[in-house]
Amino acid sequence: MSWKVLATSRAFWAHAQDGIRALEEAGCEVVRPDVFIKYSPKELIALLDGCDASLASSETYNEEVFSACPSLKIVARCGVGYDAVDVAAATRAGVVCTNTPGAMVDAVADFTVGLILMCARRMGELDALVHAGGWGELSGTLVTGKTLGLVGYGQIGRAVARRMSGFDMRILACDPAYSASDHTEVVMVSDLNELLAEADFVSVHAPSTPKTARMFARAQFSSMKPSAFFINTSRGALVDEGALIEALETETIAGAALDVTVHEPLPVDDPLRRAPRLILTAHNAFNAREAASRMCNKAAYQVLELMRGTAPAATLNPEVYDSAALRCARPSRP
Repeated sequence: MSWKVLATSRAFWAHAQDGIRALEEAGCEVVRPDVFIKYSPKELIALLDGCDASLASSETYNEEVFSACPSLKIVARCGVGYDAVDVAAATRAGVVCTNTPGAMVDAVADFTVGLILMCARRMGELDALVHAGGWGELSGTLVTGKTLGLVGYGQIGRAVARRMSGFDMRILACDPAYSASDHTEVVMVSDLNELLAEADFVSVHAPSTPKTARMFARAQFSSMKPSAFFINTSRGALVDEGALIEALETETIAGAALDVTVHEPLPVDDPLRRAPRLILTAHNAFNAREAASRMCNKAAYQVLELMRGTAPAATLNPEVYDSAALRCARPSRP
């Protein structure tokens, strides 16, 4: 029995030719939306009509969506973060949820290093100056020999640490999942304020959860050095954006770089666009061709696994397989 599969991720259609071919060869109908936007629940429900699977981007999957789409069996996130998916509601509805951990580690780590260097050497300002017809010097700061503070020390945090160790940086990491004895290649600290006070660059690699919401607010920016830079390539919800703008305008910190924001796409009139010494990119840290291909193809293969009777290894809610509400045939588990 073949499935109807909706793919809402623009990256999927650009980079997952192998996954598309595999789905179609298995007899699946792969549905491409007419436009790629962050769909409202009502718009998403219309797109999911009759679909067995969704290869999901950042749109919201909640109880309303699951209730209105009784044929939906799996939401396979083309990405690592799944804060837009109500996993508990999916479990109650009998819907399997997956993500693609590891597929984009190198891409995000490389991008983070780029943002650190851009902040330190004011590359964005220098580029804008020349493009505007100007010419001149802007003094930056060295990265070599400075202190990097990593907030979150999962796969991406560790990949950033490996790269930045080549700059002879002292590297601090704060992550409640690890103790000092777990990772001796960096200095593990248990107190976030200690990290903020010592770091010349603070780079965030934590998930978006109720506990981490707005974890960077006025108090945290005030704890940083006036010469320090703040970099976020994880999730926008971790930052109080008003407090960040205030910290930049008052020169509480030296600068910042955000690849993620609370509202995406970022509204044209959003105050972040006018903030000084702030580098903004449009949630593109993952978007290296090789990484996007791994990520999106992996999600496609997860759909095929479930369709063929095997539980994907990266299932976010494995308890759903024991639920009477499970919408697919009960799969074998690796």
